[in-house]
Amino acid sequence: MRYIAGIVLAAALLTGCQNEEAAAPPSATPVSSAESSVEEPFLYIEQLNVIGGSGQLVQVKSNSDINQASLEQALKNSLQTSDPQIEFRYTLEWESPRFVQIRLHMDENSTYSGTFNLDETTTTGGQTYASAEQPFRNTVIVSSRSDQGSILFRGIVSGTQRVVPGWKTGWVKTIHNQESAVPSFLFYGQEEHHLVQAMTGHTLDLPSFSLEKGSYGNDYGYHEMYSDRFYPGFTYMVSGNKTLYRVDLKDFTRKQLHTFNKPVYGMSSSPDGTRIAVLTAHDDYIGPGADLLVLDEKGNTLLSRENAVYLSHSDGFLFVYPLTWEDDSILLLPADSGEDNPLGTIRYDIGSGTSSVMQDERITDQVTKDIWEHERWEKDYSLLSGLHWSPDGRSAAYTSGTGAIQVYDKQERSFEFVAAGTLLGWMPDGTLAWADVGGHAYTF
Repeated sequence: MRYIAGIVLAAALLTGCQNEEAAAPPSATPVSSAESSVEEPFLYIEQLNVIGGSGQLVQVKSNSDINQASLEQALKNSLQTSDPQIEFRYTLEWESPRFVQIRLHMDENSTYSGTFNLDETTTTGGQTYASAEQPFRNTVIVSSRSDQGSILFRGIVSGTQRVVPGWKTGWVKTIHNQESAVPSFLFYGQEEHHLVQAMTGHTLDLPSFSLEKGSYGNDYGYHEMYSDRFYPGFTYMVSGNKTLYRVDLKDFTRKQLHTFNKPVYGMSSSPDGTRIAVLTAHDDYIGPGADLLVLDEKGNTLLSRENAVYLSHSDGFLFVYPLTWEDDSILLLPADSGEDNPLGTIRYDIGSGTSSVMQDERITDQVTKDIWEHERWEKDYSLLSGLHWSPDGRSAAYTSGTGAIQVYDKQERSFEFVAAGTLLGWMPDGTLAWADVGGHAYTF
């Protein structure tokens, strides 16, 4: 039996445990009351997996009697879908004045998604359910996914759409190569990994090697970390967050280059393929500080710098740090985003040893104001550091606080819901790519 997985990407929406099946509404349902509640009006929203192929359920419960017309209108007014050409069908099943089930009739073989917000809903006494302190608590993200993951492309201006088969995963990495300006995407897996060329859909399957003795575990569930660049016939990979290898892409043999004394946080190889930059834990307790090593193609150390990176996280958790080369001499190192470093990136010149905060002139005061107002959350610099600009510089795609992908038009100062998924970025032809992998996936 196949299931349609419904998810809520805004954690504030979830109350209690998510049910695996929903054959009938709960028997214990709040009863109608003529007396107005002294509590703040609150909507409890849950999404359920339903057995039997009858679609998804979004259950909405309230501590006050709901004005039914206002909820129906709020849903209709706020509904946005990833494909306006496909009808987003649903029915409302009122079980009581305080409990309604929104039944979504979605094709399990489709890849479209949608979102709606119930802030405009009121109680029968005219009180609103909106909250300034929790701006997304009444937002719902729904997605209809097949068992097969995929990469989706959409022309934001043209409206054209394209789908390339992919795989379900918790980690999708963008891979650049010397032979094409079009990126590929690496879908990490437990038994093998899959490299998909974005425009052609051509796939290269990479075997997963056995975990070595003395390896370190990370908090992503994958013990191999590939470089963000592949070269004709080879690439680099760190196994077990410990050992650096050169990997032959024809027969997948490995050549050991270097073993690190502390867990590896991140790695990237230079555009010319002759150097590998690696971040390792500075402290034994696996804290936020990281040391930088730059190695040559034989594994010899060319440069070493202690505490080159500090990225806030709880001690003892091995998170992967984003790291890449801007060109053959400049490394882009991760940092905490904030007022002094909105992008959360440091440019480090390995020749001179000088550092500077990376800037983006496209992020003007107006852009910042528009995005923060739309997201209803000021001083959230993670939104700015996560902007992906279109090739023409007019549009910026980002992942909203709800988890939905939004596109901001800098000229029109408008926002458009694109989809629920994992944002991958823009292609050279101006189409936007995202992954539908059955849930959230890391992309660095």
